[in-house]
Amino acid sequence: MEKSYKDLYNEYKESISSLMEGNDFYEHILDVTERGNNRLSLFSKYFEKNIDLRWVDAIEECIIPLDTIIRNPRKFIVQEEEIVPIERARKITAESVRHLAQHTNLIARVDDDRVTPSQILNVFREESYEIYENRFIYTLMMNLQRFIDARYNVLFGLSDNENMTSLKMESDIANGREKISYKLEISTQSSQEKEKIDSSVKDTKQASAFQRIERIKGIVNEFARSSFINELHGCTPVRPPIMRTNIISKDPNFKACLNLWQFISAYDEVGYEIVSKESNEMVTDETRDELYKQVAVNYMLLKNNSLHPELIKGKVKQRKIKPKILKRLAEEFVIDYDLEEVEIRRIFLDEVKRASKKKIAGEERIKAAINRALESEKARKAAIEARIKAEIQRKKEIEKRKKEREAARIAREKAREKERIAKQKAALKAKQEKEKALAKEKAAKERERARIAKQKAIEAEKLAKAKEKARLQREKERAEKLRALEEEKAAKAKQREKERIERQKAAQLEKERAAKAKQREKERLAREKAAQLEKERAAKAKQREKERLDRLKAAQLEKERAAKAKQRQRERERIAKIKAEQDKKSSNDVG
Repeated sequence: MEKSYKDLYNEYKESISSLMEGNDFYEHILDVTERGNNRLSLFSKYFEKNIDLRWVDAIEECIIPLDTIIRNPRKFIVQEEEIVPIERARKITAESVRHLAQHTNLIARVDDDRVTPSQILNVFREESYEIYENRFIYTLMMNLQRFIDARYNVLFGLSDNENMTSLKMESDIANGREKISYKLEISTQSSQEKEKIDSSVKDTKQASAFQRIERIKGIVNEFARSSFINELHGCTPVRPPIMRTNIISKDPNFKACLNLWQFISAYDEVGYEIVSKESNEMVTDETRDELYKQVAVNYMLLKNNSLHPELIKGKVKQRKIKPKILKRLAEEFVIDYDLEEVEIRRIFLDEVKRASKKKIAGEERIKAAINRALESEKARKAAIEARIKAEIQRKKEIEKRKKEREAARIAREKAREKERIAKQKAALKAKQEKEKALAKEKAAKERERARIAKQKAIEAEKLAKAKEKARLQREKERAEKLRALEEEKAAKAKQREKERIERQKAAQLEKERAAKAKQREKERLAREKAAQLEKERAAKAKQREKERLDRLKAAQLEKERAAKAKQRQRERERIAKIKAEQDKKSSNDVG
């Protein structure tokens, strides 16, 4: 557009110059125009938006790392457990069998070696994106959208209707006895349209600031609509300060995103400024010559369209003007006042001077009105600038209050999170104490059963001794009965030992399940607050050491029980041998 009107105007100038060059009348008009009283003015006013490109550069540097992370997201396996009816179980795993062994109340029936449960533990495993690093990227995208939109809407919503250019010219020209009065005034007002992105411009350094802002806004919106971000909708956003996990600290893409987070968090400026520029320049010699040529052309246009009185046809309003007043005035001066010609001329000259002064005073009033208009325009411009500054200050205050409210909200959330963790710790401690009480109760029951078994064994042994003394003649039968009784006792002891081992295994499995549940709880807490990770590791190590010591103690107790059982067996054999010798000796004495 700009090239076309310039070319057209240049062609027009060349055409006029070629036609008028060397024409005496044209040269004469230009000459009298240059010698006339010419007043020229050229006034321009426009707004300029100066954008702080630091935030644009920071976002552009992070586009490629964000694209890499969103295209290759990190995942982890979530395991969920649920007790379901046996007909709804999808897959029987080792965890399902262990759980069933610990919860025999879920068994419906047992047919020989076939066990039919009514319900069973079902383990579901599925992929999930909700790790801390992915939630960090999701929160960064939401903050980045708000950051860009706040500046984009203001930048592209500003109007440039005040941009204007004005050219004025007033001339009083004397062409012999002819006086020419010429006035020209032309002004323009324009508003800049939003610049559109040229797809052929690939280098962001060659694009304008508005094009770069349009580009990063479009890219960030595309990222926000990606499947990765949609999967994370509804997740818990991260709160500052950002935890420096291994991935965020060492992965270059996540490090770039962390730098961008820190930049937009610390950037509290509007991101642009508006500069109002005005110029009241002197008209250049070239422009002045062009205006003089236009005066000559317009003068010829006027003369060409002016009709000679003889050519006027139709009804024409005519009015005769006679210098009656001057004539009578002259007669009065001559007749009544008997004035000399010199005196009469002086009086007329004074009147002419008075009229000239009156005309000059009118011109002075016009100039004063123009000056007042210019002062009013300056005051209006100052008021516009003051309103712009006040609007910028108001937005800064709003942003400051918004940050204060955000800080208060974060503090409240931290307090609630701290209270929730304290409640979880109290619940976990209560659960541990309950488990310890149950373990003590089980140990007491085991000791009671062992005491009863020992008492029964002693009573059985006493009964056997009484039978041996009362029925000497039935030694064989008694011996067989004793052997049968011993075998039965051994079988019962073996059964009890087997039941005890099964109970120990069940208790061990219950402990393992509780340890796994505790481990899962610790892992969940670790995901929520990585700061507790080291403490939980120490707790797990302590728990493993405790379990190892418990296993060693159980093995030691088992060895001691076996040694005691062997000792009792050897004692019984020794007593039986002594009794047999005594019986043999008694029989010999009787014989």
